Amino acid sequence: MLDTGQLKLGREALALFRQGLAAAAISCYEQAVAFFNQVLELQANCHEVWYERGLALERLGNYIEAIASYDRALSLRPSEDAACEIWHDRGNALQYGLGDYTQAISCYERALKQCPKHGAIWQNRGNALLYGLSLPEEALFCYDQAITINPKNNLAWRNRGNSLAELRRYDEAIASYDQALAIRPDDQVSWHARSLAAEKTGVSDRQPTTNPAWYGSGFGSDQTFVEGDTDSNVIFTSQFAAAAEVTSLPVGQPLLVIEDDWGRREVILERDSYTMGRDPNADICLHSQYVSRQHAVLVQKTTPDGRPTYELIDGSPDGKASTNGLLVNGKKCRTSELQAEDIVIFGPGVQVTYRLLPLPV
Repeated sequence: MLDTGQLKLGREALALFRQGLAAAAISCYEQAVAFFNQVLELQANCHEVWYERGLALERLGNYIEAIASYDRALSLRPSEDAACEIWHDRGNALQYGLGDYTQAISCYERALKQCPKHGAIWQNRGNALLYGLSLPEEALFCYDQAITINPKNNLAWRNRGNSLAELRRYDEAIASYDQALAIRPDDQVSWHARSLAAEKTGVSDRQPTTNPAWYGSGFGSDQTFVEGDTDSNVIFTSQFAAAAEVTSLPVGQPLLVIEDDWGRREVILERDSYTMGRDPNADICLHSQYVSRQHAVLVQKTTPDGRPTYELIDGSPDGKASTNGLLVNGKKCRTSELQAEDIVIFGPGVQVTYRLLPLPV
């Protein structure tokens, strides 16, 4: 939270700004934007207001407006530290909101000129290079920088492993996944990625290259995974980041287990079709700025043996593709006939698991 006592705002403008910050703190972003707009009608020369307005707009998924607000903040010549954060968030809006990876990288580079020891910027720059532009060698350098700044950053270790896996340096990738798991033993995504990298070496049950903390604690190639949330900052993963063999549940009622910004919930599937997305009017609303308003459609199908199943189709009902696409078991796809225990990633921190609820005997 900003120190509002340091802002050069009049009494009325400061009171409105504080109300905007309070609204943003409880995720009432539309209300926050309304307050910030009122502040700017009184005083339009405060970069902090434009910046906070941009953050709230980004949370609402209004990325173009958010970027315009960040630009106004930058035009008011903020301090180097403030400019660093604004350039960083501008880059995130471009990368995770609009999918413009080249422009995002330019923003991160501007931010790093002012804050070269900012680990999150190095990590997000690496994500744009790896997952956006498919440049694993360049991304690897970024993750190394992030880890140098914070050796306990499990996401940087995981993404470093993904870069190495893309480069087919599987032994080094496994070592990076081991480091990620030593920091966060319940990180299922890292374990899935490690298993896949190990298979690429031809030894699917190989022992850890180090002796990480998680080893001997219930994790292994013949174990199921403990329940646990994936990190809210999980970035889109490559083919090495999600899929492992699991045992399907018995035939039964289709069910979605949804994990997003609002937590974990279950939705039983019974209808012929569902729309999914950030739009509050969607049949299944996914709460995250990284999800498109109309991100996907679920359509009920019938298998040859008469069982109901569902096909997941990227985009809106009229065929417009989502911004960030879909990852089903780590592979990007436009359509997928869902199988029991399939994991679908809609964006950072938004995961949906398709399950079959066992029928009563």
